[in-house]
Amino acid sequence: MTEQQVVLERVRFEEIVRFIIKAVREGIPEDEIWATVEVMSNEELESSIRESEKEIREGRSRRFGTSKEALDWLRS
Repeated sequence: MTEQQVVLERVRFEEIVRFIIKAVREGIPEDEIWATVEVMSNEELESSIRESEKEIREGRSRRFGTSKEALDWLRS
């Protein structure tokens, strides 16, 4: 396993800590908390998610009838 160094602005770090405290209180599973923290600490990944959400709101996203159709499209 390789170690990575993550540098966050203080405001972002505080946001992540508040999320973790709230998630633990709400009983969210640890693996889901870690996944969310990973996204929150990666600006590029979070930006990609925001862009996808914008596309969905604007109706520019594709809809698939089955997960197989979606996977086939992703692999094309």
